[in-house]
Amino acid sequence: MIHYIINYKAGTAVFGIVFGLLGGLAVFVFGLKAMSEGLQNMAGKKTHAVMSALTSVPVIGVLVGALITIVTQSSTLVTVMVVSFVNTSLLNLKQAISVIMGANIGTTLTAQLVAFRITDAWPFLAAVGFSAYFFAKGKMIKNSGYVTFALGMLLLGMMLMSNAMVPLRHDPVFARLMLTLSDNRVLAVLAGAVFTALIQSSTAATGVIVAMTMQDLIPFQAALPLVLGTNIGTTVTAVFASIGGTLSSKRAAMAHVLFNAFGVVLFLIFLTQYKSLILAISPYNDVPRQVANAHTLFSIINAIIFLPFVNQFAKLLMRIIPGEDAPALQGAVYLEARMISTPNVAINLAQKELLRMADLAGQNARLAVEGFLERDEKKLAQVKTQEDIVDGLEKELMHYLALVAQYPMSDELSVRHSGLLHAANDIERVSDHADNIVDLVQIAIEDDVSFSEEAIEEIKDMYKLVVEVYDTAIQSVKNNDAVLAAKVAEIEAQIDAKEEELRASHIRRLREGRCSASAGVIFLDIIINFERIGDHSNNISHVPLGKL
Repeated sequence: MIHYIINYKAGTAVFGIVFGLLGGLAVFVFGLKAMSEGLQNMAGKKTHAVMSALTSVPVIGVLVGALITIVTQSSTLVTVMVVSFVNTSLLNLKQAISVIMGANIGTTLTAQLVAFRITDAWPFLAAVGFSAYFFAKGKMIKNSGYVTFALGMLLLGMMLMSNAMVPLRHDPVFARLMLTLSDNRVLAVLAGAVFTALIQSSTAATGVIVAMTMQDLIPFQAALPLVLGTNIGTTVTAVFASIGGTLSSKRAAMAHVLFNAFGVVLFLIFLTQYKSLILAISPYNDVPRQVANAHTLFSIINAIIFLPFVNQFAKLLMRIIPGEDAPALQGAVYLEARMISTPNVAINLAQKELLRMADLAGQNARLAVEGFLERDEKKLAQVKTQEDIVDGLEKELMHYLALVAQYPMSDELSVRHSGLLHAANDIERVSDHADNIVDLVQIAIEDDVSFSEEAIEEIKDMYKLVVEVYDTAIQSVKNNDAVLAAKVAEIEAQIDAKEEELRASHIRRLREGRCSASAGVIFLDIIINFERIGDHSNNISHVPLGKL
């Protein structure tokens, strides 16, 4: 009976430790994710804009990578973003490598934060953040409140994890395990890597390690290789993200693996010296701070070692994964499913795809008119081929944006999201009208219908306005330029007036017998399609104006 009671109590204690730790980890990860969402909302479009503005200067890439990781609070997310951007040619391989270096540095900020033992401040942060989020009217204050509340939840999760592990202080089995990890650095690295790979977050994994040190459950000698292991485990997500992607995205993922693995091996070789350095720059007998500093210093030193050799590293990756990517002829190029849960990035990718679709639709309008003027059936056939591609892109964009809509967005982002949905439909309709013109031209060719010189010149004049209004509308979306958008309305009014003018001159030619009835029907249908393209161009220009 006594044996049963002892076993029951032991089982209950283990149950309490495991679920206390898991519950604390859940709250910690929730806080981390909420902080990420709040900071991204505060940053708005700046995250993607900063990433897109990258130069080939590696130092800039490192700074950008660190900055974006601080904003997103996740090196895993940033690395997946990098793989996605390389996959869609928004970043080249050298830029990707430098951003990954910076992401490793940026992700250490959270560990530094929790290592200062400010977990007791969580009720204050949660209360202040909650109040600001629910009662403030200003968007910036509400977002700041959300971030503050999330920080409180992160610290609460840290405290819960730390408290849950208190019973382990006197557990002989756990003590032997920690002794083994202290004596076997390779095993400790593998343990840290596996744990990080399982929970898909090096920040959360490091948080657990720091929580253990807060209760004096793990000595610095065991914590050090565990933290090194988290840098290997975090690369798994990027590898998964590159599956099915381009060769360039696979190289970016491999860069993350090799960069971190090389650093871990190097630091293991000089672990004694590394440990001495950390102890020299950290507060005496403060293991959490020592662990956080070890995490930060690893990423900084590793980046400094690799930075001068970015070009050589990129060449090595191209040798390891040789070949060239085939250009995409149809189907979406920029729509990355992995970015759907990050709306500010996903919407920028959707706009990139929209502009690609717009280019194809614009080409169709030009090819249709050139095919008419030159009686070139090859150009007419190309419109038919590209029209199918445009139709497919519209469906993919609509589906992608519908999925993005399931995640929380700022008001500004929501307006852009709706604008892109409407613009995709209008661009597809522009391509449809180009296709209509091709059908009319093919009838004219088959029936050998001729047009007067005056009619040809009138079509050319109206076509110039159509090209101008469409190109201006697309440029206004690309640059988010309200001035260009206003200009579209002016040109569209000229197109409406031109259609009425040409309709009147066409009727006059019919009365005077200078135009056949069959030519007249085709002429009228062509200028009607021109006028409709003007209407759709005007609708497209509403995106930067925030109209729907």
